[in-house]
Amino acid sequence: MIAIGPLAVDPFDLALLAGAILVMVVAALTLQTGLARKRLNDRLDKVRHSALVLSGASEPASKPGPFHRLGAFLAKGPLVGQAEMVLIRGQLATAGFTQPGAAPFFVGLKATLALIAALLGWLWLQSRPAPPLALMMFGTLAGSALAGWRLPDIVLSRLARNRKAAIERGLPDALDLLVICGEAGLGLDIAFERVAREMKQAHPELGKELGVTAAEMRVLPDRYLALANMADRLKLETLRSLVATLSQTMRYGTPLGQALRVLANEMRRERLVRFEERAAKLPVLITLPMICFILPCVFIVVAGPAALDLMATLAAR
Repeated sequence: MIAIGPLAVDPFDLALLAGAILVMVVAALTLQTGLARKRLNDRLDKVRHSALVLSGASEPASKPGPFHRLGAFLAKGPLVGQAEMVLIRGQLATAGFTQPGAAPFFVGLKATLALIAALLGWLWLQSRPAPPLALMMFGTLAGSALAGWRLPDIVLSRLARNRKAAIERGLPDALDLLVICGEAGLGLDIAFERVAREMKQAHPELGKELGVTAAEMRVLPDRYLALANMADRLKLETLRSLVATLSQTMRYGTPLGQALRVLANEMRRERLVRFEERAAKLPVLITLPMICFILPCVFIVVAGPAALDLMATLAAR
């Protein structure tokens, strides 16, 4: 027994008390570390989820499919080189397909369509009554395979062109909203996120791109990198002007609202000029249809009765 003042304490009880205090301290430190780690993971998950939600993308598949494996195999060979893979990734990003495995999947799809087209060409040759010549068989199979290989490129370029046009149509409205957000005191990343939510109804493609850019601004160390990534994905001169304006604002402290308002007016003026150019081309474009389809009808209506009367007069003689 140990005497502490008027009390007598057993050493075993003191050891138990010290052990309990030590366990409580270790548990508190462990719980605090676990909570801090959980908060950090929650923030990272929130950033990833917000990027996926704002971009309209889905979670990537955990296991690659057959198209992905075939495309990855072809990317290592001489048929599809690394330079072409870079071009394909750029075209896919412009069309809105930003998933990491989109390029191998696209290459695998092209190879599969080429094989299917060659098989259809071979079946067509076998269905002919006469046996095909060697040159005809080679030309048919090669042409079918080439058509199947190029068809996804044509579809992808059309999708990219339509998406770029849709995004360009909504840029002036997005700039007006950015001006309002900037004058309201919002930061650039918060303003991009707010504009992305507002633009998802009227211009969904532009809303997705702004959402991805807002998520990248929160993750990347420099906001200019996020803006440059957006300009590189879409390859639009108007977006490059926007990136240059925002970069100048962030670096030199120029007024954001005034610069964006001037840029929005310039974009609307450029769009009006393009519409005027299209309107000026209309007379030239409708000349050939008018000559081929309208003038013959007018000639028949005007000269038809006189020609019938002349034929009747000549027949009476």
